[in-house]
Amino acid sequence: MDDDPDVLELSSDWAGVRDEITWLTASDPNTGQELLSTRDIDCLVSDSFRTADGEPFVTHAADAFPELPVVLFTSLDHDSLDPEIRESSVQYVKKHSNDAFDTLFDRVLSLADVSPPTDEVAPRATTRAGGSDDLQTAEHWVPIANFQPDEWSDLAVVIVSALQDYTDRDAEEFPPLYDSVDADALAALCQQSSGGARDGVQVRFFYADHELAVTGEGLVLVRSD
Repeated sequence: MDDDPDVLELSSDWAGVRDEITWLTASDPNTGQELLSTRDIDCLVSDSFRTADGEPFVTHAADAFPELPVVLFTSLDHDSLDPEIRESSVQYVKKHSNDAFDTLFDRVLSLADVSPPTDEVAPRATTRAGGSDDLQTAEHWVPIANFQPDEWSDLAVVIVSALQDYTDRDAEEFPPLYDSVDADALAALCQQSSGGARDGVQVRFFYADHELAVTGEGLVLVRSD
């Protein structure tokens, strides 16, 4: 839950490349309360909201659903939080900190006790541990591009151009890349806050009749079979 549409969109993009998470969003407490009451929710993440009687929404939800893990995702410093929140079981993750979304999703998975994902391919993209060495030593994976840190902002162009060269097809024949993966979110996932590459990340997705992979080390690969 967040009243900032940009935060909702960005969090959805990050969740979209983690196939162990189904991410629902709401922009107000009423919608959030409805989702909690009608859906099987494993963990609530919310910005600072208050109920009609002035109680922090996160503590209200924690009281109403005692078994539900609750995370407050806010730009407020911990010392500025409502004392009722600090004394409750509500978890806290600060926005705008280094690797805030990494920290948030790791906390969500830990609290929700989610089992590791299987090898089943997700509808959009699948994030796996391991980097380019794991892929290149496996059968049928062929590197088709190597992008540098200053090209992360143009990762969509790198992917499409690489596949165009590999298939010898006109890129205008390809469907929109965003239907398969959000390149901006993918670049953010591969890039550390310091600007360097994040080793040990590989994201696989299907695009233009091919299975592709992008790694944190800066490789684009295609499964040749």
